[in-house]
Amino acid sequence: MHIEEILYKDSRIKILTDKERLVRAAYDELVKQRTLIEEFIEKNKIFESSLKPLTVPEDAPEIVKRMADAGKIADVGPMAAVAGTIAEYICKKIVEQGAKVAVVENGGDIFAITDLDIRVGLFVGRNNLSGKIAFKLDKNVTPIAICSSSSSMGHSISFGKCDLATVFSRKGNIADAAATALANRVKEEGDINPALKWVSGLNGIEGALVIKNDKIGVIGRIPPLVKSDDDKIKEKVTKDKMYRL
Repeated sequence: MHIEEILYKDSRIKILTDKERLVRAAYDELVKQRTLIEEFIEKNKIFESSLKPLTVPEDAPEIVKRMADAGKIADVGPMAAVAGTIAEYICKKIVEQGAKVAVVENGGDIFAITDLDIRVGLFVGRNNLSGKIAFKLDKNVTPIAICSSSSSMGHSISFGKCDLATVFSRKGNIADAAATALANRVKEEGDINPALKWVSGLNGIEGALVIKNDKIGVIGRIPPLVKSDDDKIKEKVTKDKMYRL
């Protein structure tokens, strides 16, 4: 199994695959999709900065339309869906070219298609649960998106005070946008259950998890949580200069 990080501009993406030769295809797909988004933003500046859902033209690139659609579902701006959407595009591209195992992580947002069972560890910043629990992801539940948002780490804007919000969906755009919206709704422990109930009602959501302090809430269909003892999980998380703990 091959693991590699690909870099392009401010994108830092980790690839796990059984076909090392396809890392180049992953990089090319990243450049292609980022370029389409950037060219659209050049003509539509509001797309990059809006914190509210937007309607885009019919002739917009497909990736732009998917991001906008996800924003409408979760009631957030379209850029809330960018990482998960790109991860899905890259994952599907390398599967099309022959990969049997394809796991793409983009800033904490994951899209996976695999014929092997895998574990996905949870990094929760300074929370004591960080590295102590993981999802046991059965190969039969993939393709699946696992997207996360946090108010205490990462570079995305968050209006909540949530240690970690993780959403599962068959679509990377929906999981990413919904994770942002879910984290926004959690400011204290009492918000966990209402927020989970809300996100479970969105179209395309399989399930979700929220961690706030030492409280964990789950809803819907999520992979089993198992104990983990990964003291190196912090080193495995894709970070940029705006990452903070």
